[in-house]
Amino acid sequence: MIDPFELTTANLIFAAVLFTLAAGLLLIGRVVVVNRRSTKVLVILAVNVLATWVAWRFTRTGWGMLVPALLATIVLMMAARLLQGFSLTGTFLLAAHANLTLAALVWGFWVVVTADVGLVTRILISVSLALAAVSLVVGLIQSFEQWEVLCRSRWVRPRMPAVPLGRAHYPKVSLHVPAYAEPPELVIATLDALAELRYPNFEVLVIDNNTPDPELWRPVASHCKRLGPRFRFFHVDRLPGAKAGALNFALRHTAADSELIGIIDSDYSVKPDFLAALVGYFDDPCIGFVQTPQAYREWRSRNYWRMCNWEYRLVFATTLVSRNERMAAITVGTMGLIRRKVLEEVGGWAEWCVTEDSELAVRIHAAGYCSVYLNAVFGEGLIPETFKDYKKQRFRWTFGPIQELREHFRLFLPRPLARSSALTGAQKIHHLMHGLGALKSGLEFLLLPLGASTVASMLLHGEAISVPSELLWTFAATTLAALALKWQLFRSTLACGLRDMLGALIATMALDYIIRVASLTALFTRRTAWRRTSKFRAIPLGLGSLGSAVPELLLGSVAWAVALVLLLAADHLSGLAVVFAVGLLAQGAQFLAAPLMAILAEHGVRKRTRTSSEERSGLESLLRQTHS
Repeated sequence: MIDPFELTTANLIFAAVLFTLAAGLLLIGRVVVVNRRSTKVLVILAVNVLATWVAWRFTRTGWGMLVPALLATIVLMMAARLLQGFSLTGTFLLAAHANLTLAALVWGFWVVVTADVGLVTRILISVSLALAAVSLVVGLIQSFEQWEVLCRSRWVRPRMPAVPLGRAHYPKVSLHVPAYAEPPELVIATLDALAELRYPNFEVLVIDNNTPDPELWRPVASHCKRLGPRFRFFHVDRLPGAKAGALNFALRHTAADSELIGIIDSDYSVKPDFLAALVGYFDDPCIGFVQTPQAYREWRSRNYWRMCNWEYRLVFATTLVSRNERMAAITVGTMGLIRRKVLEEVGGWAEWCVTEDSELAVRIHAAGYCSVYLNAVFGEGLIPETFKDYKKQRFRWTFGPIQELREHFRLFLPRPLARSSALTGAQKIHHLMHGLGALKSGLEFLLLPLGASTVASMLLHGEAISVPSELLWTFAATTLAALALKWQLFRSTLACGLRDMLGALIATMALDYIIRVASLTALFTRRTAWRRTSKFRAIPLGLGSLGSAVPELLLGSVAWAVALVLLLAADHLSGLAVVFAVGLLAQGAQFLAAPLMAILAEHGVRKRTRTSSEERSGLESLLRQTHS
């Protein structure tokens, strides 16, 4: 008779091997093109047989290996039926990932049920498993949203803008530029770019709210007068609602004949064809908004900016493209157009939410309107110059989606339980993931103290839970497979090299702590102060720049120290404690990426300051020579 624990372990090993092979098959298939479907089917069958043999060699479960093989086949058949327009190898990868998630949950459940431990340890493991289950399921859907661009062979909805044609009617566009205590020369440059738009019917409203220093907004007001009557400037003191409040103010002052609203951040350089390329989509009366990516300029001049740039760009080239296919993309606060009638119909901008942009998309879709996301850059802004501002920005981008989730949760429930709306099932899932993806980070953070408490309880009570060493090897293989897929995403969607991909991963790791803090904060509080990203040039701080990464530096050092102690005592600990130690090493590396990014940002600031000083000295020397 087959031991159930051995069978669940064999199933998990099989699923891990199958996922690794499926990832390899997809990557090879993007290089070696095989057109015959029958050949692809034979290759997939061979991969299944190979995975079964590897798992059998590790576990020696005999005929019991037919159970995981049969389950994997069933999952693949279900995926093939659900995923229309996907390549066979893409469907195989997504099915293998779903199978791996299911196998991990079953194995964890069986460990909780059968472990020879006391009540305290069992409760701790059970809570950890519940949090891990949420994380795994949300991660499964997030991976689908990222990998779809690799796995799909046929797209239905537009992803790139059509060539703009001549029109009989040019709907009036009102472009809103919110500004708060911005460098005037930066806002003026943005307005000059808007003045060059090749579109005959638009206005620009600049809303400077709550800026205390008149020297910052008066030059902008004067420049608007020079640009002509289509540019209007408003300075408002004590205007509540942060950016959303400014945008609602602009909406109330928009020209009566304006049909479309565009949002442009005050640091963006917009291309002249921005409006001409997008307005045609609004010929369809069902379209509520059209969105294009956020993008950034000057990133090539510094390693820090380069890493940030690639970290920013991946979601726009993958996740939003995937969501657009099921009409669930979001507005991102700049470089998009919204139908004015729709914006007013759904109630304007949400002043209670720090991500008023993505929140608006939920209400527009819930009202039954369609949207388009076009993965083409029409404008570029500035990357935060310091790591401190980079973190501020990401705190807001994490806190806001959880605010949206708390406010609109009932919209995302299955139909009998849901609040009435026009959301489709796919839209519900994608909008739900926008909030749950942010919440997942905070829940994962809780696994650290839970894991430490579990190990402490086991040591205190002399308990042990064995983890087969084969699992560690197979999961190392799945981690490498996931990294290979990440590299392929950067390479194929962004034409990004390996060095830049690694830089983007370090930038992602550096944000891990602040994302998790924002996630937990949003879980227990409904409001937060608006964290403005400064556009002014930073001053060099030297070692003081590490002040923005002190929590990460301390947590990373402690995590590595504890992990090394646990690994040195591995002979006296259970397998689960060793797994926790390996997890601590990985988590410590994520924390310690933050001080590295802070140092790189400071290096860029010092280099810019040094260059500016040398340029001033050279100019002064030239003036003295000319004068003499």
